[in-house]
Amino acid sequence: MKLLEMYFWMIIIICGILNLPIIISSEDLKDKNRYKKYLKISFVIGLIGIVMLLTDWNYLCGYQCLVITFSPFITLLICKAVMILSKKITKKEGFQISKKPQTFGVAKTELSDGFYQENKGDLNYENHYSWYTGFISVTLVIISLTLLILIKENTC
Repeated sequence: MKLLEMYFWMIIIICGILNLPIIISSEDLKDKNRYKKYLKISFVIGLIGIVMLLTDWNYLCGYQCLVITFSPFITLLICKAVMILSKKITKKEGFQISKKPQTFGVAKTELSDGFYQENKGDLNYENHYSWYTGFISVTLVIISLTLLILIKENTC
């Protein structure tokens, strides 16, 4: 493996890993200033994929490199869209929850905070929040995999 190929794979892996903090800290996306800042940063990361494609520094098939480098940007847009859609459909603000394992096997449900913003939800709506958390995660995975499969089928 050459050094350039190693750098390529490092960038691809870092772009994939950046999706996890975005999904986990979706509470931070409710602040418009922080959302715009995240959007700008993820767009610049996506531009790296365009540079990789233009300079023919691509070890993947077709435009898969672009999808992976733009995946943090796509993740932000999808998270925000799910947040807006959920609020319009259910007329309630959605909040993410997490299940913390306990010593005797019973999972404890807690509200999931962002990095900079606290979760202000109420655990009385645990079913709604569970649906909301699952919908954000599943939607992101389905759309990302669909994009990668479509690009592989049409460009390879």
